Amino acid sequence: MADSTDEDSLECLACRDPITSAVDQRVVPALEDGEAVYRHFCSETCLEEWMA
Repeated sequence: MADSTDEDSLECLACRDPITSAVDQRVVPALEDGEAVYRHFCSETCLEEWMA
């Protein structure tokens, strides 16, 4: 896998920080209007806060 750069890094849906670590990252897949959508979070904590 190629290294991520600032230009292509994802943003956490909860805290809006750039996601820099694949180890802590969480991804929630969903279907919206028949298409796959992926919601990215920088940590389990942000995912839990978003789900609350």
